Amino acid sequence: MAESFRHDTRILRFNPRAPQGYEGRRRDLLWPVLAYRVGVPVAPRAQRMDVFQRAVFGMLLHGVNDPQQIADILNLHPDLVRIIREHLIERDLIDSDDIVKSDAEQRYREARFDLGERADGFTTGYVFQEPFSGLLLPRLVETLETMDFTLGDLGFPELQLRERIVRPYVELAPSAQPFPPTPADVMRAFEAFRRAQRGRWEQSEEDGEDGNTPRFLNRVKRVTFIERQPELMYLSTFIFGHGLSSWEVADPFGLPTSPLSSLAHKRLTQSAPLRAFVQRLAEEEVSTGAPPFDPMEEALSRLELEFGPHVGHHPLLQSLLDAELGRAEFQAAPASQRTRRAKQALGATRSLLEHLLRAVRAEFSTAGVERQLVDGDRLYNLRRIEAAANALSFALPVPDRLGSVKASDVYWMANRDQSGKLRPLLVSILLSASTHAHHPLHSTARTNPQFLQQLDEVLGWCGEAAHVGDALPDFDGLVEPALERTYEAVRFLTTDRAGPPPPPSANYRVAPEPQELEYDDLEL
Repeated sequence: MAESFRHDTRILRFNPRAPQGYEGRRRDLLWPVLAYRVGVPVAPRAQRMDVFQRAVFGMLLHGVNDPQQIADILNLHPDLVRIIREHLIERDLIDSDDIVKSDAEQRYREARFDLGERADGFTTGYVFQEPFSGLLLPRLVETLETMDFTLGDLGFPELQLRERIVRPYVELAPSAQPFPPTPADVMRAFEAFRRAQRGRWEQSEEDGEDGNTPRFLNRVKRVTFIERQPELMYLSTFIFGHGLSSWEVADPFGLPTSPLSSLAHKRLTQSAPLRAFVQRLAEEEVSTGAPPFDPMEEALSRLELEFGPHVGHHPLLQSLLDAELGRAEFQAAPASQRTRRAKQALGATRSLLEHLLRAVRAEFSTAGVERQLVDGDRLYNLRRIEAAANALSFALPVPDRLGSVKASDVYWMANRDQSGKLRPLLVSILLSASTHAHHPLHSTARTNPQFLQQLDEVLGWCGEAAHVGDALPDFDGLVEPALERTYEAVRFLTTDRAGPPPPPSANYRVAPEPQELEYDDLEL
């Protein structure tokens, strides 16, 4: 260990923090990263919407949509108004019928512009590559904040945080380095960091940087690597939670969510020391006289019985493990903690369902399905949803809460890589199934016509578990049926498509920003 952790290694300490109100256990952690010093062009806010676009959009916002009338009011040529209108459609601010999109007005009100600002700015800083996955963290810092440390007798670093000496767990970096990031990766990481700073986890057309636009590609050409060889550093942070099924990594940079959480969860299946470290978060003490027991191995064994011997290559492996570990911790919990553990297990089950539905959405596009619905007309929307379900041979009627989702929510779930509203996401997948000949819902409906009713009931259980307090209903009897139905959904919707995960592609080399979950499944 002393040889592996050099005394001149830099340890970075920014501002890691747990969610507000968290008072449970936490354990200090050092995570390796490869730091690249880079220069990145900064697009000004001025070029998001120019003065002509704002003027025409303002007219549309007030219900004036005739190009000639807009041209007369603004003293512009009608052809110029039509060109600007087409540009607004391309930027997803309005639709082809000149109807303003649900979020466009807020973006228009909040936008700032300065006619004198045109050229890109430029910033230099550090980006960080996670050495195990090769992904860049969606973070960029201009200055490094390092801390002093000493090496103990066994070669482990010892840090002084305020008035206490901390001996953190260290996950050592592998000997082999991953492929270096590309300028496009750096640009995407920088844009993701700016969105995270603004509290917007999804990428929208407002940012204008989808990786394929000419402006984005032009900016990529200006990205420079000031130092080509990375420097191995360690991020100082901590983990918090309640054992193997419900733990997170605090973001080392002080933001509410941490991309290290999902990366560390994946690393858990390969690192026995990390598993043991996380397991010590559990509140129950393991008897020293008991034989060694590895919950992760037990969970993998149970998953092999459910999904076969190749479950280790399943694309939803980490979510499956979290759900199985949640059930195991519920079953082992004493009577005084069973309700709390049951709610945690239902939360892990809901997370598995979310990842499942998002995987289906990623494979079978749902873009534009919201056009089949009318905002505010619940009866019409119910008929369209039931028509889609009937065309696939699902049993009718569809559940009330599933048939009464808002068209605006379906729009966001169908066209954005977002989380939180699972019923609108399920509806968007249902509405798009008829356009895909090999969509898994076709075979699912033939095998289990009651699938929608059963899945909606599970969403209700999980939503209630997230909303109600400890004094309300007991969920002990819901953990098993909820997980079994979810496993059945996984088998239906991922059949014959599980395999070894592909390596990170050239178009996706930045770790995803975790979504802030909103358990709103009780809402109509």
